[in-house]
Amino acid sequence: MSFAVGSLFSLALFAAGGTASAGSDNDVALRAVERAQQALFAKVASSVVFLTSQGSFGSGFFVDESGLILTNRHVVGDADSIDVVLHDGRKLVGKVVERAPEGLDLALVRVASGRVPALSTGRFADLRVGSFVASVGHGEGAIWTFNTGMVSNIYPAANERPIFQTQIPLNSGNSGGPIVDRSGRVVGVVTAGIKGANSINFGIRIDVALRSLESLADRCACISVRAPAGVAVFVDGALAGVGPRVVVPARQKTYEVFAVVGGVMKKARIQFPSTRTVELK
Repeated sequence: MSFAVGSLFSLALFAAGGTASAGSDNDVALRAVERAQQALFAKVASSVVFLTSQGSFGSGFFVDESGLILTNRHVVGDADSIDVVLHDGRKLVGKVVERAPEGLDLALVRVASGRVPALSTGRFADLRVGSFVASVGHGEGAIWTFNTGMVSNIYPAANERPIFQTQIPLNSGNSGGPIVDRSGRVVGVVTAGIKGANSINFGIRIDVALRSLESLADRCACISVRAPAGVAVFVDGALAGVGPRVVVPARQKTYEVFAVVGGVMKKARIQFPSTRTVELK
């Protein structure tokens, strides 16, 4: 049994209130795995789009309900606009509204689509080597293809190496698609694989995307914290990143944010979502 199937098997048993045992019915267990995989695909696929520009194609996904799409910078290239096909078959023209700084393969595209299904962001910090992940994209032009796998490697210095490694099978055309956790929350963006290698592929961490794209941080369910460059920022006692800008996915609750600036503790207690930005200077 592969890791991905094993993970979903455990999830399915947990959801059903059952436990694994030597006498488990294999057919029942596999049907539970199938249902879990099918439900995850259904949750993610409707938010994924097909992008074409100047003869090349790639993937992207909605990050807010008004039509903002996150993808790779190399998918949009130097174009000001790009053709977008939605999961429901609509064909639209999207405008490239933001590119990440040089060296970071991310971009944002906006379409006038009306209300669309958007994916929520997860906490990359919750991932470990061995964590289940999945992706939906358009590898080699095979549209809305679902692949599962696991996190193979996480590099400790996110500022120097903003990528992580997965063994999700990926091909040309998957670039820009979402990498999601078992709940369907985005933890990364597909960016590249090593040609000639077997399932050595990379994604850009979602926390890096959030702090690198101003429009994305403004649209997601996030707290944005500004602090002096290099200063460690803590949210609810956990290290969230370093200044000048830290963006953390959030839910409706009270958060405590603090940093030590020039030897002085700077602290703020905020209620999200009524407060979304914090200055610690």
